[in-house]
Amino acid sequence: MRLYSSPPSPFGRKVKITAHITGLSDQLDVIDINSADLVATRHNPNPLNKIPALEPESGQLIIDSTVICEYLIKLTNRTDLLPECRRIESLTRIALADGITEAALLMVYEQRFRRPSQVNADWLHRQNQKVIGGLDWFNNHLTEVSSSPTLDQVGLAVALGYLDFRFAGEWRARFTDLALWLTHFDQKVPSYQLTDPQSYR
Repeated sequence: MRLYSSPPSPFGRKVKITAHITGLSDQLDVIDINSADLVATRHNPNPLNKIPALEPESGQLIIDSTVICEYLIKLTNRTDLLPECRRIESLTRIALADGITEAALLMVYEQRFRRPSQVNADWLHRQNQKVIGGLDWFNNHLTEVSSSPTLDQVGLAVALGYLDFRFAGEWRARFTDLALWLTHFDQKVPSYQLTDPQSYR
């Protein structure tokens, strides 16, 4: 299976952690795609030029991190990652975690691809409010982490890790329960460290 991603990609990291948990990481041929490099993006099979994208041996195209993760889960019958009895609740939590990550990504892109004079402070504030709103919700709705986390917990850990990576962990002082939760996740899920984007700096 070919996984098109990049080391800093939080959504790619979600897939990689899931692959480790399901025991499929050794079957992934990870192809690094730099979305800012026009030559590299020609190798991305996703017509939207977004990552991650997965190509199983069948040649089928699978896009969107949650869809890819669900494919890996079904391939290994690891339904504990996405329990059917709590599917709607789990998918809602996954969407909230992904929303935090997406808002943080938009803040990064706003400052990366615009000249300082063109950066829209109001836009940054609006995205930051989404991040804070999501963090506040999770801070009040935490679930206990085991050595076999659920997919929504993976998504949340990845979102928090991205905030650490791109925003120097500024969220930690305000959301101390979440920070402690991430410490527990880090201790119980070895693949979180293995996929740490800071190791690629």
